[in-house]
Amino acid sequence: MPDPTQLTDRAWLVLGELDLGRARARLASAFPALRLVGYDFTSPGEEHTEAGACWGELVRAETESAAIDIAAAPARAALVRIARDQHLAVVVTRGALDPRAVLACVLDPAAPVPETGGQVAAEILPKMVTVDLPAALRNGQRSGSASTLVRPCPHDVDEADLAAAAAILLSRYRSRPDAELLVSGVRVPVVADEQASSQDLVHHIRQAVAGGTPVPQGTEATVAVTRHRSPREFLAGREIRQVHVSDGRATHELTIALTEDGELRIDYDAGLFDTHDVFVAANRLLAVLADVVADKPVLEISAMAGLERDAVASWSQGVVQAVEDTCLHTLVERHDPEKVALVCGGTSLTYGELNKRANAVAHRLGRFGVGKDDIVAILADRAAESVVAMLGVLKSGAAYVPIEPSYPAERVRHILSDSGARIVLAHGEFESPLPVLDVCDCTGEHTPVRVDPADLAYVIYTSGSTGVPKGVSVSHRSIVVSTHARGVGGPPPERDLVTMPLCFDGAAGGLYWTLTGGGTVVLPTESEAHDPLALRALLHRAPITHIHSVPSHYGLVLQAAGGSGLEELKLVSVGGEPMPPKLVARHLFDCPDAVLLNDYGPTEAAVWATAHRCDIADATGAKIPIGGPLPNYRIHVLDARMRPVPPGLPGEICIGGPAVARGYHQRPGLTADRFVPDPFGAPGDRLYRTGDRGQWSAQGELHIIGRVDNQVKLRGFRVELGEIEAAVRNHRSVVDCVVMLRAAPNGQDQVLAFVASGDGGLTDAELRSEVARLLPAYMHPDRFVVLPELPRGPSGKIDAQRLRNYDVDLAAVS
Repeated sequence: MPDPTQLTDRAWLVLGELDLGRARARLASAFPALRLVGYDFTSPGEEHTEAGACWGELVRAETESAAIDIAAAPARAALVRIARDQHLAVVVTRGALDPRAVLACVLDPAAPVPETGGQVAAEILPKMVTVDLPAALRNGQRSGSASTLVRPCPHDVDEADLAAAAAILLSRYRSRPDAELLVSGVRVPVVADEQASSQDLVHHIRQAVAGGTPVPQGTEATVAVTRHRSPREFLAGREIRQVHVSDGRATHELTIALTEDGELRIDYDAGLFDTHDVFVAANRLLAVLADVVADKPVLEISAMAGLERDAVASWSQGVVQAVEDTCLHTLVERHDPEKVALVCGGTSLTYGELNKRANAVAHRLGRFGVGKDDIVAILADRAAESVVAMLGVLKSGAAYVPIEPSYPAERVRHILSDSGARIVLAHGEFESPLPVLDVCDCTGEHTPVRVDPADLAYVIYTSGSTGVPKGVSVSHRSIVVSTHARGVGGPPPERDLVTMPLCFDGAAGGLYWTLTGGGTVVLPTESEAHDPLALRALLHRAPITHIHSVPSHYGLVLQAAGGSGLEELKLVSVGGEPMPPKLVARHLFDCPDAVLLNDYGPTEAAVWATAHRCDIADATGAKIPIGGPLPNYRIHVLDARMRPVPPGLPGEICIGGPAVARGYHQRPGLTADRFVPDPFGAPGDRLYRTGDRGQWSAQGELHIIGRVDNQVKLRGFRVELGEIEAAVRNHRSVVDCVVMLRAAPNGQDQVLAFVASGDGGLTDAELRSEVARLLPAYMHPDRFVVLPELPRGPSGKIDAQRLRNYDVDLAAVS
C-alpha cells in the first residue's frame, strides 16, 4: 500500500448547489481515473457551516481510502454537503497531478482533463512562523498523527502580531528571550526585549520580512504558525474558497493558524502533546496576542490567561490570621509550672523548673552585661541544658547562635568570630577563645527585661556558596508567626519527639510549637537518636503523639519502632530533604491514623512555609508536592523579572510574609540580593528569593524541581556544593575540584568530589582528613575521584557534562 504521507491533499469550500449524481455520470467517461464520492452532513433543520472535528476525520478517512485506491486511480475527490448551497471539496492526488485541475473536472466535467504526468501547479507558501518548541510542553514521543484544537480569536491581527505573540510566549516558556522564527517564509531572529513595547517587536518583524529572502518551499518546522486567507475566486464557473482542514497527519509538531473566520486553530502531534496542555497554551497565546495588540510593554506581559492569573494569585496567598505580637519566651512562660516541659535522657523538667533555670541563665548573662542586640553562642548538643540555655538567652534580651559539638574546630572558630558572640554557654568543658559559662552553674533571680518582638531571637549558620558559612538572623516575631502557622497540623503536640540536631533550624519548629503550646518535648540523646534499640526503648518509655524529623531519620524511627510504640501518634512533620514515596507507604501501613506532612521552608523563612498532607497517591507517585503556603505566608513562583510564571512552568520560589527573616548577619550585600522588595505586598514588605526552582501544577500543588544555583539538600541539611569544593581545594596539593551529586543504585544521592592533583599523588585518606578538619560530617564527600586534571571545553571552562558521564562505581559508596 502506498504511504499516505506521500500524497497531496487540498480542501475548498464550494458555493452553490451541486448535483453529485450527474457529476459522477459525466465524469465516468471524461475522467474515469478519478474516484468521486459524496457525503451529506446536513439534516432537517440543521446546517454545518463551520469546520468542525468531523471535517478533519473526513479528510483523514479520504487520505486513507486514497492510499488504497491510488494504484488504480491517481486521484480521489469527495464532495461533502455541509449546508444549503455549500459543499466541502476534498481532493487527494499522487505525485505530479494538480489537485486544483482535478477539482475543476469535478465542478465541470467538460473542463480539460489534467495530465497525470504533468507538473504540480506552483503553491503559494502560507504565511508561516516557525520556532523551537519548548520542552515544557512535550510529554511523549512523535507519532505523526495530528489532533486539532479550535479557539475563538477576537483580535484583528496579522502575521507580525502573531509572530510577536509567539516569541513572547516562548520567552516565558523557555526562560530566554531569543527565538528563530520563519515569518511568511523568511527566517527572522527575534529577541523579546523586555525594555521594548510589543509593537516595537511587531515592527521589527515586519521590516525583517519585507527585506528578507524566503526559504525553499516545504521547509519543515517544529512549530508552524500560519495565517490562512481564502480570497474570493472562481473555478469552472463556481465561487470557491480554499480552506484549511487537518487530515490527521502531523506535518509539523505544532501548527498554529489564524483563520479569516476569527479562529485560532492548532494542529498538534497527538503523541507529543497532551490535549489539555495545548488548550492551556492556546489560551495563553490569545492572552499575549491581546496584550500585543494593545501595545503593552513586553516586561508587563505575563503569558497567563485571566483565570490562570486569578488562580495563581489565590494559590500564592496563605490564610491571613491574627497572631499575638509577642516574644517567644513569653509564650513559654504562661504554662502550668507543674506540667512536664522537657524530657531528655534521665532529665525531666517541668515548665516551672525550665523557666527557673532559664531565668538563672538570663541573670548570669545580665551580670556579664549581655542584653539587647548581643549574640550568645550555645553549645547545642542533645541535652536539656541546651534548651535551658536557648530560653535563658531569649529572656536576657539577647539572641543565640547554636553550635553543634561535632563541628570541626575551624568551623566553630568562624561562627564565633563572624557572629560577634560575646560569650559561650555550655555544660561541661569547651575550648573557646571567648568566655565560657557553664549552664549548670548559673544561679540567681532574673529581673525581666523589655524585649520587643522585632528583636533578634537567634542566628543559625547555613552553608555558604563561597566556602564560608553565613548566619541567618531571625526575630521573635518571625518565629512566633511560624510557630502559629503550625496549627494547620491541629492542636499543639502533647509529646513531641524532636529528632533533629538543635543546631538545625528544623528542630526549632517542633521545639517551640510544643513549648509555646504547653506540651512535652521529648529530646533523644545522641545514642537514642542513632541506636535503633535505644530509640525503640525511648518510644515505649514516652508515648509519642508528634514527631518532627527529616525523612531519612523518620525512616529510622519507623524501623526502630517495628510496628509498636507509636500507637498514640497523631502527626508526623518532616522536611529538609525530598520525601521518598516508599516512606509514605511505610508510614501509611504502620501509622494509618497519623497525619504525615511534607514540609518545606528555609531558615530564612523561620523554619517552614508550606506543608502537604500525604495520602495514598503520594505512596505511588514519582514526585510529592510540598503543599501551599501556610497561614500568613505568601509563596510565589517567579521568573527572573519577578513575574509569576504560569502553572507547569519552572521559576524561583520566593517567600513573603511576616515570618521572613531579617537577613544575613553582617552581610548587607547578600541580604539586599536575596531579600528583595515584595512587588505583591504592601510598601516595606520583602520577599526571600530561595534559589529553589519550583512550579505550580494545574491543580495548584507546588513542586520543587531543583536549584537555581548550586545548592542542594544533603542528609537533611542545606548545603552549597561550593563550600565543599572550597574545603577540598584547601589541601595544598589540590589544583582544582568540582563536587556534584550522582544517584547510586539504591536511589540515594551520593556526593562525588572530582579532584585535579597535577602529579596524581593525592590519597583518599589525605583528602578526607583535610575535609574533616573544615566541614561537619554531613558535608563530607562519599567518594573522591582524583584525576591529573579536570576536563575542559573549548572556552577553558570545566566540562561538567563529561564529569557527569565519568564512570564511577557508585555501588562501592552506596
